[in-house]
Amino acid sequence: MSSMKHTVRPAPLPLVETWPWARALFSDRNWIAGTLWLVVRVLLGWQWLVSGVEKFQDYGPWKSGVAVQGFAKGARGNMTGAHPGVVEGTFGWNKAWLSFVADDGYKWIGPVIPFMEVIVGVLLILGLFTGIAALVGLLLNVSFLFAGNAGVNPFFALTAGALIAAWRVAGYFGLDYWVLPLVGVPWSGRVEGRHTTIAEV
Repeated sequence: MSSMKHTVRPAPLPLVETWPWARALFSDRNWIAGTLWLVVRVLLGWQWLVSGVEKFQDYGPWKSGVAVQGFAKGARGNMTGAHPGVVEGTFGWNKAWLSFVADDGYKWIGPVIPFMEVIVGVLLILGLFTGIAALVGLLLNVSFLFAGNAGVNPFFALTAGALIAAWRVAGYFGLDYWVLPLVGVPWSGRVEGRHTTIAEV
């Protein structure tokens, strides 16, 4: 007759938990990392907020979508030649997307962009749903990059990526400090004492 024996072994920690510097910077809720990400997110958020407000000051081309249409047509025109400034993408997906925006999508994309930029900026400054706001900003940056508009977009995209990785602590000095625990986000600072039970026969 066999007996069942249970052995308790520590469960493997997530990768970020295995590097002390990464845990301190991206995972543990502490005032030092919180201060660092406060500066990063406010600076990035301010740039988004200013960009959106400037668009509202001359909202006509954005409301009609003409600004986006002209941008998409210009990007589509830069796909020609031996060294195109804008790539068509695998199977031409980027060209198809820009064609859609230039032909019809500009009508609803144009009016929305200023609102998105302002919302992203405000959320980052307030430290509210910081990871989600950074993700939306990153998607905007990537879309601008694939349309051939470099400028500050690569830097903004890298900064947004860092904020996404640090979503646990990026809002430490912000509304996330209170909001994230209330909404029940499955997060933890440092994983300790977590075990896995393994049955042996």
